Amino acid sequence: MKKLITKKDLILLFVVLLAGIVGIVFMNSADEGKSAEIIVDGKTTEIISLDEAYEKQINGVVICCEKGEIYIKESNCPDKVCMRSGRISKSGESIICAPNRVAVKINGKKGNLPDAITG
Repeated sequence: MKKLITKKDLILLFVVLLAGIVGIVFMNSADEGKSAEIIVDGKTTEIISLDEAYEKQINGVVICCEKGEIYIKESNCPDKVCMRSGRISKSGESIICAPNRVAVKINGKKGNLPDAITG
């Protein structure tokens, strides 16, 4: 009679679970952002501190910052995907409203370092 689960299956399961746990730990260890870039038509128009209250309308999008988080409060775009993105606060996170050509990007404590360098 053949076994349903072999020793190799258990080792593979352990490796996959370990990789998943390590991935979750690294994703949750992102540093809290210090500032946010407001990008309109591909150009940075403002850099704001996440420690200060902020509300401004830009290209039909109302951007709000409070309690260290930034989010899109209102938008005149049809799908409102930017509003459903929720509040962001960790370095590297972003919200993009493509129809209004507005993006918000969180910058971290270490600055804007690349994820990887090739070449």
